[in-house]
Amino acid sequence: MPPQKRIFRQDILQAAVEVVRQQGEQALSVRSIANKLQSSTQPIYSEFQGIEQLKKELLVYAKENFLHINAISYKDYGIRFLQFAYTEPELFRFLYIRRRTMEETFVDDINYEETISLLCKTLDMERDKATEMHHKMQCYCYALAVMLATGYCTFSMKDIEERLTQFYIILLRHYKQVTDEQELKELIKRTLDTHIGKEEDYGKKVEESL
Repeated sequence: MPPQKRIFRQDILQAAVEVVRQQGEQALSVRSIANKLQSSTQPIYSEFQGIEQLKKELLVYAKENFLHINAISYKDYGIRFLQFAYTEPELFRFLYIRRRTMEETFVDDINYEETISLLCKTLDMERDKATEMHHKMQCYCYALAVMLATGYCTFSMKDIEERLTQFYIILLRHYKQVTDEQELKELIKRTLDTHIGKEEDYGKKVEESL
């Protein structure tokens, strides 16, 4: 009777996540993962052809488990991305600060379709315009995230929210051609009012950003 399997594919991927979190991508190897699992390398080679295949699957696994969210506002996506960069710097580096293949997209956003759909719905915007606007927001968030993950500078949660809101207002003015301040506030409320909590606090933050 063959021995009962005790280490599964997901166990290996989770162990690989822990190696990257604690020691960085440079420490990722079949041996280091086996040590984390307290096993031989045999279970790993039974599931993966080698470390390169494992890394490819780890990219998908990490994005799905750390970055895939069901957001109720556009702001949620930016906040989660930046929180991830700050709290999981080594995983962020593994996912985003690396040499890309020609087939890969700029940020490779697992929430992309949901994000664009949310923008189209909340702003009553055509998809091509929402896509262009979101790409600019991605670039800005990516720059902030790299600074957070590399320790170049630190931002409080308040700083992050204010920076996102200020840049978002610039994009709104351009892509929605908003000139009326009350209309602008309504658009901001529709897409950003998730983390504020109290209506009066929200109103104050919007006033300060304008």
